[in-house]
Parts: sequence; C-alpha cells; structure tokens
Amino acid sequence: MKRLLLLLVVAALAACAARGPVAPPTAPSSFADRLAALDRLGEWTLQGRLALQSPRQSGSGSVQWRQGRDGFDLRLHGAFGRGALHLSENTAGARLQRADEAPIEASSAAVLLADALPDTPLPLASLRYWVIGRPAPGHPVELLQLDADNRLALLRQDGWEIRYLEYQSVPPWVLPSKLQARQGDIELRLAIKRWIPGGHAS
Repeated sequence: MKRLLLLLVVAALAACAARGPVAPPTAPSSFADRLAALDRLGEWTLQGRLALQSPRQSGSGSVQWRQGRDGFDLRLHGAFGRGALHLSENTAGARLQRADEAPIEASSAAVLLADALPDTPLPLASLRYWVIGRPAPGHPVELLQLDADNRLALLRQDGWEIRYLEYQSVPPWVLPSKLQARQGDIELRLAIKRWIPGGHAS
C-alpha cells in the first residue's frame, strides 16, 4: 500500500512539473470553468493571417506566434509593408529581426515593438491572453459579454475592444479562430487557421 501511494505521489509531481498543456478534466459549463480550462493550455502556437489598419500604417500578412511560459516567438511575413519581421522574448531579454536589417536587442519586446511600429501601440502582454479567449489577468475589465456557450463574445480591456467572431474546436479546448481588436482608429484583425497546443509547429 505504501509503495502504491509513493508511486501516485511521484506521478502527480511529474504531471505538475510538465511544461506542456494539461487537458481540462471536463468540458466547461460556465465561464469560470472555461477560464480554468484555458489556464491549463500552457504553451501554444497559432498560425494564421493578421491585418492592421491605422491612420499612418496598414497591411496584412501571415503570422506564426509561439507562446511559452517564459517568453514568445512571433514571426510576421508580408505585414506592415516591411517584409519579414521576427520578434522574440525570453528571460534574457528581447530581440527584433527585420528583413535585410541587423537584429536589435532590448530588455523587453514592448520596447522593440514601439520602435518597429511607433504609430501603432500593440498591447502584447494582454494580446497573449486575448487571442486564446480570456481577459488579461491583473487588468481591470471594462466590459465582458459572453455567447450562448459561455465563451467571450465582446471584451473591453486596456482601452481596447475585442470582438470574437468565430471559434474552432481544438480538443479538448475551443479557441478563437477570428477576432477583431480596436482602439480608436487602430484596428487589428486576426484569422487563426491552426492552433497547436504545446507550442511546437510541425
């Protein structure tokens, strides 16, 4: 009996130490359950198309975003009229690489993104939560509306309004496939073709 108990404890600790996604035990029946399920997602990768419109800048292109627990790797191709753009951040700092230019580094991705898109402030720290269909924790929510399945339909946070237009099944999760974020005359549209729980694109 003691040996069996020890094995169960070791197995539980190993599961807690895993860095990949952990499937929710049951299908969410409320928004609180949905948030708990999304918290188990952990690392992820999305692939799709991104479009940006602002008074001084507009464009569209493909996007691949790999979000880890300690940082992210964001690759844009053909967006904002600048060709390829590669932005990454981890515990050591951030790095921005643009097509045909030398890479630049800084303490955070927010600093580099402000340099790359000076007229279009994008809330990267909150976007990582918005794209999976949840409010950014620790930030006041101005407005939150749910659909019939207890999924986010409309969110106002950090001065942005995010509309969730479509969702897709990514078993055992249901994640956004189309969303629109707007702040004043700045509009960001994201169409996600593929979600990869675990963060590694094939």
